Amino acid sequence: MKNAIVFLVLCGVLLAAIFIGMERVGFSAPQSAAVKEESAGIPSVGRVQILNGCGVAGAANKVADCLRARGFDVKNKGNAPTSNYPFTVVASRKKDGSIAELVARALATDKIILLRTADETYDVTVFVGADFSERIK
Repeated sequence: MKNAIVFLVLCGVLLAAIFIGMERVGFSAPQSAAVKEESAGIPSVGRVQILNGCGVAGAANKVADCLRARGFDVKNKGNAPTSNYPFTVVASRKKDGSIAELVARALATDKIILLRTADETYDVTVFVGADFSERIK
């Protein structure tokens, strides 16, 4: 009986040590990407490409600044192949569109498409449309 009590006490001490060690190493409950970004102050949500599709000079820069301020990791800015986009379109480059949905929510648009290519450099491409000033308020 005495051995059983000693065994149970040792098991309790071992479990307590494991839980304390997990907290110190960082095995606590996983955080979403948005929560991690807010705590670190470093953009870390997705890999975003911004393409100016409206022809207004500086539109991609303004959208990029807006998204960076909201924690998105804007990797590239440039011009779209055409400059006649009437609306800002968020294109998910991955089958899982969760990052595209976050970007679309940040830009207050419901125009999300799936654009699959062999290039996996970006998670999301934003085609900036003529309505961009409404999107970055």
